[in-house]
Amino acid sequence: MANRRFLHILLITGSIVVSNLPLNSFAQKIPSVPKWQRLELTLKSSRNYANPLHDAQMRVLFVSPLGETNRVYGFWDGGKIWRVRYQPAFPGRWIYYTMCSDTSNSGLHEQRGEFLCTASAAESRFTKHGPIQVARDNQHFEHADRTPFLWLGDAAWNAAGRSTATDWSEYVQTRASQKFNVVQWKLPAAGFTGRSRITLNLELFRQLEARIESANRAGLLNAIAPLWEIGANDDDILPEDQAIALLRYCVARWDANNVAWIIAFEAANIGSEAARWQRIGRAVFNSVSHAPVVILPGESVWVLDNFRRERWVDALGIQTAQVKDEDSLPWILNGPLSLERTKSPARPLITLNPAAETANSPFVTSGFSRRLLWWNLLLNTPAGVSCSAAEVADWTATPRTPLTAQPWYQAMLLTSATAIAPLSDCFSAKEFWRLEPVPQALKPQPATKIGRNQTIVAATEARDLVVAYIPEERAFGLANRALPARATIAWFNPRTGADSKANAVAGTNSYNFTTPAPGDWLLVLNGRK
Repeated sequence: MANRRFLHILLITGSIVVSNLPLNSFAQKIPSVPKWQRLELTLKSSRNYANPLHDAQMRVLFVSPLGETNRVYGFWDGGKIWRVRYQPAFPGRWIYYTMCSDTSNSGLHEQRGEFLCTASAAESRFTKHGPIQVARDNQHFEHADRTPFLWLGDAAWNAAGRSTATDWSEYVQTRASQKFNVVQWKLPAAGFTGRSRITLNLELFRQLEARIESANRAGLLNAIAPLWEIGANDDDILPEDQAIALLRYCVARWDANNVAWIIAFEAANIGSEAARWQRIGRAVFNSVSHAPVVILPGESVWVLDNFRRERWVDALGIQTAQVKDEDSLPWILNGPLSLERTKSPARPLITLNPAAETANSPFVTSGFSRRLLWWNLLLNTPAGVSCSAAEVADWTATPRTPLTAQPWYQAMLLTSATAIAPLSDCFSAKEFWRLEPVPQALKPQPATKIGRNQTIVAATEARDLVVAYIPEERAFGLANRALPARATIAWFNPRTGADSKANAVAGTNSYNFTTPAPGDWLLVLNGRK
């Protein structure tokens, strides 16, 4: 009984002295796992449960070689099998302790063990640099080793659930070659049945798990929406307790992979829907370590302020699906993207759900999609952007024929996707997280009417890096005071990724520039010491 009380105190306080703990119950041969890779522990329940999702909950305390503590959920995986997954971040000997809500379950409650974390094995982006986290400036993402991470996402919402294993492999390899680094998808409706007391489809969860691992090996972060309530009917929205149970299960099962969580909902008002998700988020995330959580409130962007100070929220997402033509551009150019940078506390801001490009769309063309990428990125401190192709997002497939590619595959090759690699190349060697929009630098100031030729200028506070995105105009000017005293100047082609020389013509209060040719261009000025 004394040992149980001692363990209970440890689990509550999170403080522990490793050297004083008896280890005689540990296995003789302990498991090992490289740093930043997934450890999996298997436990056998001493009891059968009618519905394990609801009848028992398990948490595990992990203690690092330095005595730091992290808590995670355990999860049921069929029959009497329960699993615990964790991604250690520090080499050395770790200790773990389990706690089950059913304290009479000797197979799950008060189990102790240890494992060895070895040096990292640099096999992919994540095993080399570690998982994704919010950087210290709270405005962009980085890996655990502080390598910057610019979110370049594909809004492929139905891809993981509808694809075959072979098609998914082809998909992630293609997107990785195009320099995407995030795939955004949602849990299919077939993942569970019922409403008042849901039951899990374990086979589907296992299939999705294979998709997650395949994407991670290709260097793609999985940004997962376990519940998609944007545009949902009231009858399709789970009761709060069931939403908590499902989200906890997803976190327990997949959080030790390289993932992010998208909380996707819509609010008819600023009250009930936001308050509901505040309660769900606190219940799921506040008591455990977890991957980044991104709030995506559909078109109800006004509720973002309700989540800004929630400690479980890491980033804010914007839906720009309604921006499909020139008339709708004011919403993005004068809306939440441009206003968000003035608010505190700061959060990374990402456009997660843009209008989807199609091969025959008269509005969302490749040129329009590319302009949206650059506008979305530079209207705030750059954290990330997403693009979307309709047949990929819906995962449109037809019976296979020898000579015809699947619609989803053809859509991956639309011109908008080719804009991701140049964007990635442009910012890979630049401190993009220091940029902020400086509209006052543009000379002359743009006309009141916002159009498809809207130039965006961003610069660092020290003015040692200035970039100007010019969609269509051939000639424009930048105010003298906005530019570095000494700088190298170059044109960057957003369509091809090629660089070319740039020249400036001095004016009275500005420097004037002319683009090399028609089309959109990025002017880059790097300050010289």
